[in-house]
Amino acid sequence: MSERVGRLAEPARNAVVGMLVGAFMVMPGVSGATMAVVFGIYDRLIRDVSSPVRYLREDFWFIVTTAVVGAAGAFACVKGLDLLIGAFEVPLMFFFAAVISMQLPDVWRQADDGGDVTPSNVLALAAGSALMVAVLCIDVLSDGHGVPQNPSTLFLAGIVCGICLLSPGISGSTVLLALGLFPMVIGSLSGLDVPSVVPLLAGAAVGGLLFAKAVHHFIVCNRKSTYFAIIGLTAGSVFTVAVQAAMRVDDGGLAVQCVAASAAGVVLGWCMRRLNRRYVLPSGPDHAARASVQLLLDYQVADAVERRRVYQDDRNGRQVHRVA
Repeated sequence: MSERVGRLAEPARNAVVGMLVGAFMVMPGVSGATMAVVFGIYDRLIRDVSSPVRYLREDFWFIVTTAVVGAAGAFACVKGLDLLIGAFEVPLMFFFAAVISMQLPDVWRQADDGGDVTPSNVLALAAGSALMVAVLCIDVLSDGHGVPQNPSTLFLAGIVCGICLLSPGISGSTVLLALGLFPMVIGSLSGLDVPSVVPLLAGAAVGGLLFAKAVHHFIVCNRKSTYFAIIGLTAGSVFTVAVQAAMRVDDGGLAVQCVAASAAGVVLGWCMRRLNRRYVLPSGPDHAARASVQLLLDYQVADAVERRRVYQDDRNGRQVHRVA
């Protein structure tokens, strides 16, 4: 009886977790991958993404449940954010800037391996910051219209978002917010105007695949420089979003709303930090992101070994058939 209840409870739990992960993936400054780690499905998701052909049949209902309900959770969050952006766009920008700023200590912990900071680390930090400052300059020179919203820009932003979606502690929507694309994407998805964001979705799919394939090189082989670049991007995003929002504050009442929104963002960011410290970022260099990367590599090695075994069995079978 208990086993039957357990079999029935697992899909329901996966549905609830998928909805939460989907909703958190949409919010700037909050990582859906972190929620996947918290609820214990991150490693399974990474395994299925890295080897979909092998695990599609084994994990079919888990994949379908998580994807469908996650999309529903993301859409519900999109509808809510669309309403909030229409009524409180500037305070919402301050709210997200505060949430994003609270990520910095955790990203620093992921970058810290106990060794000295090298010139290449500093260069990566400067490059990440410079990229976001360049975005701000483009926004100022274009009178607040942000970067050009063409298919190429959306595709490149989607690649970055796809990588971020699979990385605990990093928010893909933060990139969209800093680029000035977040309101447009939210409005298009809320109005089911999917064709206008097809390049973004295609880029996100490509970015996810790139993360699964290139994770060994960028996080295992060059982990410290990679996370220094992320620190630069995160700090630059906070500065960019805050300046963009401050330029649009034109009265005292709006300023009070922005202060309140910033305080609420600090509270949410602090709560997310507590979750990160408890579930994602144990002390020392052997953090969960590196562990999940190693698990991904283990799955890839196991998959290669299994393919080799099947090949050898098939080859031996043909040899036995010839002898007979």
